[in-house]
Amino acid sequence: MKTRLERNREKESLKQAFIYLFWIFVLLFLLLKFGLPTLIKIAGWLGERQSQTTPVESASPLPIPEPELNYFPSATNSSEIALSGFSQPGTKVKLYLRGVSLEETTAEKDGRFEFSRVHLADGPNEVYIQSSDNLGGISPESKTLTINLDTVAPELTVDRPQSGERFFDKDSPVTVAGKTEAGANLTLNGRFVLVKDDGTFSLNYNLNTGDNQLELVAKDSAGNETKQSLTVNYTP
Repeated sequence: MKTRLERNREKESLKQAFIYLFWIFVLLFLLLKFGLPTLIKIAGWLGERQSQTTPVESASPLPIPEPELNYFPSATNSSEIALSGFSQPGTKVKLYLRGVSLEETTAEKDGRFEFSRVHLADGPNEVYIQSSDNLGGISPESKTLTINLDTVAPELTVDRPQSGERFFDKDSPVTVAGKTEAGANLTLNGRFVLVKDDGTFSLNYNLNTGDNQLELVAKDSAGNETKQSLTVNYTP
C-alpha cells in the first residue's frame, strides 16, 4: 500500500508531465502556423525583454592614483599665482586652499592640469588636490604644500660707513656693516655679502680714488627687496 508521500510525488510528476506536453503542443502549433524564422524572432524578442528586466550590475570604481602638484616656491610676493600638476587623464581635479575646496578642473589627455589664477591670503597658504572620476572613484589626497604670501620688504640698515664720509691713506679697504632680515640675500655693488643668523653683516670693501658709490640690495625669499645707497670719498 502506497504512503501519502508517494501518492503526492506521483501527482506532482503527472502535473509536470502535463505542463511539458502542453508547451510541446504550443510550440508545434506556432511552428506550423508561423514557420521556423518567425518562431526564432519571437524567442529573440522574449530574450531581449528578459535582459531588459534583469538589473545590470554597475562597474566598481577603479582606484585613482594620487595626483601631483608641480614645484612652486615656498614664498611669493604675488597674491595671485598659477598652480599645475599631473593626474589620471580625464579625471576631475579639485583644488583645496587652506582646507577649503576652491575650484575644479579636468586633467588633459596627457594628464596635465592647471589652475591659472589662485588667490592667496597673507601668510602661509596650505595647498593640496584630489581627483575623482565619473564612476565615483576618488584618489588619495596629494601631499600638502605650503606657500607663504609675503609682501613686506626686508629691513636694511647700514651702520658704517656714513654717506658722505671721507677716507684717507690706509683707510681702504673700508668696513661696510649693518643689519638686514635673517635669511635675506644681500649684495654690495653686485658682490655677495654673507648674512649671519641674526641678520648682521660685515664686509671689507676696497675703495677707489675719489667718490665711491656703495649700493646694497637685500632680497627675501618672496622676492621683496630693499636698496640702500651711499657715497664715500677716498684720497690715497
